[in-house]
Amino acid sequence: MISDSVRPATIRERENIFAGRIWDVRRDNLTLESGAEVTRDYVVHPGAVGIIAVNTQGEMLLVEQYRHPMGKLMWEPPAGLLDEPDENPLTAAQRELLEETGFVAEQWNVLFDMATSPGGSTEVIRCYLAQQVSEHAEGRPTREDEEADMQVRWVPITEILEALHLGLVTSPILLTGTLSALLAMADPEVFLREAHAMWPSRVDLVENDRIRR
Repeated sequence: MISDSVRPATIRERENIFAGRIWDVRRDNLTLESGAEVTRDYVVHPGAVGIIAVNTQGEMLLVEQYRHPMGKLMWEPPAGLLDEPDENPLTAAQRELLEETGFVAEQWNVLFDMATSPGGSTEVIRCYLAQQVSEHAEGRPTREDEEADMQVRWVPITEILEALHLGLVTSPILLTGTLSALLAMADPEVFLREAHAMWPSRVDLVENDRIRR
C-alpha cells in the first residue's frame, strides 16, 4: 500500500521570519538529497479538526462564517484549531461542535486526514464523521469575533453537492468531507476508522518540529 514517508532534508539554517497570533512563517535554508541548496518559506501551523455532522434526514450541519482572507461569508462544516501540540483531536472536535453549533454527537469516527497545502504549510486536519447528533440541553455557548453571529443550518446533502458542482461553495473541508461522508455511509467498514485511530501525519510533524507550539 502506498504511504507518505518522512525524508527530511538537511537544514543548514532555520529562521522564524514572522510570528503570528495563530501561525508562524519559517525560512529554511536546506540541502536536498540531490545536493542542491535551496531556500523555502512555509507556514508553521498548529493543526486543526473538522466535523462532518449528519442526521438521518440526509442533511449536514454547516456554519456560515466570515473568512477575511477571502472577504466572504463561507458555508463550512464546524472546525477548529488544536490549541496544544498534544491535544486529543477527538476532544477538540467534540468541543468545536458544541461551541460552534450547540450540538453534540453520540457516534464519532475518523473520516479522513488531510494536508491542506503541503507545498506551503504544515497544516494537517483530521476530519470526523459525527452521527446521532442532538442539540445540547444548554444550547450554543456565547461566541466572539467572526463566530459571534454566524448562522448554523442543517443543509440537505443534495443541495451541498449541487453548490459544490457549480462552484458556489469552496471550503476544502466541505468538499472533501461531503464526498468522504457519502463513501462512508455507503460502506462504513471500509471508509471509517475508530475515533481514536492513530494520526500518522501529525505524529510525523510533531517529531520533526513542524507544529506551531
